[in-house]
Amino acid sequence: MGIEEEEAWELDMVLGQTVALLDRRGEHEAYQLLMDATAIDIERAPWGWNEAPSLRVVLLMESHLMSAFTDAMYGLISDVLLEVARRRGFQHANRLEIREVLPEIGPDWRAQYASRAADRPTNQARRERTAPTVLTEDGLAFASKEEHTVYLALKHLQGEAQEDKTIAIAPLPGVRLRAGHTWTPDIAVLGNGRAVIFEVDGPHHRQSRRYADDRNRDLQWQRCGVPVVRLPVEDLADPDQLIKRLREELLRHLWSR
Repeated sequence: MGIEEEEAWELDMVLGQTVALLDRRGEHEAYQLLMDATAIDIERAPWGWNEAPSLRVVLLMESHLMSAFTDAMYGLISDVLLEVARRRGFQHANRLEIREVLPEIGPDWRAQYASRAADRPTNQARRERTAPTVLTEDGLAFASKEEHTVYLALKHLQGEAQEDKTIAIAPLPGVRLRAGHTWTPDIAVLGNGRAVIFEVDGPHHRQSRRYADDRNRDLQWQRCGVPVVRLPVEDLADPDQLIKRLREELLRHLWSR
């Protein structure tokens, strides 16, 4: 492992142990906020002959999470994270900075944004990236081709349903839950006065940390009385089987007694 890789690993451990300490102390909103950090980095201040060494720890967060860092929340997280950083070898860590993740853009960003202004998707699509490959259908945006595949299957079921027993399909809606986060489920489906969430899980969802994060999000939905159905990407290859699976889940969660 090179020096840079070793430092990146140590920083990830700093973030992980900070989450664990906050959880142990009952600061659940703080640790859940840190679980959504996009990245953690370290910056070294230029040291002159008469200047004390200084390290700045940087957390990168999605735009919609920035407002969660109130003065009290920042102070709580900063105290714990910097303590952990110093104990893990970053002795001169003395400041935490929260920065907004920069959006991804393509070389044709001017044309892209001009077209988006003229025909902007009508759902909130908080996770949508500005890359030219973003998918749209029926004026709605999708973060991946897998989500688009599930939407098309649900749209098929919507079309075959009786008029008075149909469903509403909401891809990527921004939703604030009691934990204090604005989260974006892949697809929410409404019908018969009930709701169900469909999440498309790629291989990275099987990593232990992401698995725990997914379980926590599912718990937040369950507290609202909303079930979550997770669809492995491997199960999307056969359109007929996907439609069959979705039909069964809709009957179970929206129309069961």
